[in-house]
Amino acid sequence: MNANIKSLILLAVTLVAGFALGVFADASLARARREGLRQLQRPPGFVARLEDVIQPHSDAQRDSIRPILEQQAAANAEIVRASRDQLRARLDSMRKTLAPMLDAGQRDRLAKELERMPDPFGRGGPGRGARGRVGGPPPRGRVGGQPGGAPPD
Repeated sequence: MNANIKSLILLAVTLVAGFALGVFADASLARARREGLRQLQRPPGFVARLEDVIQPHSDAQRDSIRPILEQQAAANAEIVRASRDQLRARLDSMRKTLAPMLDAGQRDRLAKELERMPDPFGRGGPGRGARGRVGGPPPRGRVGGQPGGAPPD
């Protein structure tokens, strides 16, 4: 082999190795970032993070601050739960409004897309939705345990 071919092979191997390292490093950084956000969404993570930011001067100050932070964490969790429920209800309402205008294939594709959509409040990654996790919302399309998203009468 001449020197030009060896140089091209070395350059190609270096580029492939760099690309692979970049992809894996980005994936692990994104995973760590998502986990950090999930920790903040949980009440203990919110409380611990804000205690770290405030840096109480004494145990007495920490003890007086903590109940306020815990109360706010619970209020935040309720806001997110209510928003998630409202979003799910509006999507179900939209689907029911569109149903008479769509054929069976279109309804199926819409239902699958609504199932596939990520939860906007971080309880699932892209393409995962929020199904199948303990404590997560029920699967879309089954409001009140009724098949097809029909609300209970």
